[in-house]
Amino acid sequence: MPNITPDQKRDGMSLLRIVLFVLAVAGCATAPARAPVDVTGRWSGTWLGHGVAEVPREDDVTLDLVQAGTVGKGRLLMLGTLAADSIPDSVRDSGMTAVRVVFDVSGNRIRLSHELGTDLFEAEMVVLGDRMVGRIVRADPPVRFDLTRERLQAASVPLALAPAAAPPPPPASIGAPAGPPPAGVPPPPAPRRAAPPPAEFRAAPELRTIHFDFDRSEIRPADAAILDANAEWLRAHPERFILIEGHCDERGTAEYNLALGERRARATLTYLLGRGVAGTRITLTSYGFERPLCAEHTEACWSRNRRAVLLVK
Repeated sequence: MPNITPDQKRDGMSLLRIVLFVLAVAGCATAPARAPVDVTGRWSGTWLGHGVAEVPREDDVTLDLVQAGTVGKGRLLMLGTLAADSIPDSVRDSGMTAVRVVFDVSGNRIRLSHELGTDLFEAEMVVLGDRMVGRIVRADPPVRFDLTRERLQAASVPLALAPAAAPPPPPASIGAPAGPPPAGVPPPPAPRRAAPPPAEFRAAPELRTIHFDFDRSEIRPADAAILDANAEWLRAHPERFILIEGHCDERGTAEYNLALGERRARATLTYLLGRGVAGTRITLTSYGFERPLCAEHTEACWSRNRRAVLLVK
């Protein structure tokens, strides 16, 4: 067996390292990229953070996403944010009308941002099967998300044979006026109108205020009858925008009453939606106990202040 000098042994080890390095680089270069997860659909769950005076907060959140490849867009709706200082102003100011977001996907990681820029809102999310968790970037105190994908249940319907396709229409002559669209083809949707600011809304004598029990946001039977009449008038005036204000009496903290007023406004919105009033016309806000109708420390006065007011423009 030939003798191997120390220099030859050292050169052999260096060559072995080079070969191993080349093989490792080649393996990494040929490894397939991880396909992005599909997040299209509705995700719902909770956000966890802090409100005024560092009080822990937990409330509902809904995220609707539409994905095309590695990018997409959607809407983020966070409830109870009016009294949460750690939530970005762009989300808090939207109330319960949702924030339009865009996103990009890399593997199972998602980066959400406000459609107008990351300086307004940005979040990092991770998808784990039908669960999505994450946080708002630059939120102090931290704000976390815990969401679950909502699975749609397919309805059981009988299958029917598709009708035979109609023959194509003859080509129109040059210069002839365009005819009406084919029957059954819906017209393109009208552009959505931007909601005016709250200062532009005014009271209408046809719209009555509803009231609530102490520390509650459920619609009572007598107030449901009032909302039925309000909904009838609103359906007859589809050109009007609507602002729903949620109010509370003086008992409780400012933070709690802002959230309670928000729930009362949302309960009113939900009822009107069920009576055929378009949600695109409605804006919500909560004033908590900041705008009382009366200042007496009696139940009679408090019951007047626990209300939801409908204003129009």
